[in-house]
Amino acid sequence: MSTSSGANNTIEDEKLESQVPFPRCTRRPLPFSTSFGSEGDSDDPLEAIDAVSTKLDYNSRLINSWHEKCVEDEAILADLNIRVNKAFSQKNKYLKLSHKRKLKAEELDAVMNDEIKGCLMNHMRCEEHHSELELAFNEGFEKFRAFAATTHTSYNWDYVSPDAVRDTRRWW
Repeated sequence: MSTSSGANNTIEDEKLESQVPFPRCTRRPLPFSTSFGSEGDSDDPLEAIDAVSTKLDYNSRLINSWHEKCVEDEAILADLNIRVNKAFSQKNKYLKLSHKRKLKAEELDAVMNDEIKGCLMNHMRCEEHHSELELAFNEGFEKFRAFAATTHTSYNWDYVSPDAVRDTRRWW
């Protein structure tokens, strides 16, 4: 197996040599340290690659854990958003219901006020009719007393008043 991989490497090396060479650029230093302090500064590229790989693996795990936390927080936020929307919906529903009830109460108040006004108007009309009846009764009684005084002269009709007649009528 080692011969096949070695053969592949030589084919790739030949391809690279046949291509036009580009000028090599110098590598910039990495923004973070590739060594962990206990190892000395080493020029061994395998150690540098291993350190960078370890650092990338660590950062990848951090990113994954933060991503999981963000997904969990997003689920919590979505649930809270749903609850808030339901609460706003209920609030609007109750506002509409209370507005309908307020309109119904105002309508009932208006109907009640109309009924009260109608009752007062009927009462005032009844009072007017009662006064007219009283006036007619008094005039009628005066006419009756005048007529009775002319026909029955033996009786003193001055002592008979409309109030006395009303009082006796109530006892019947």
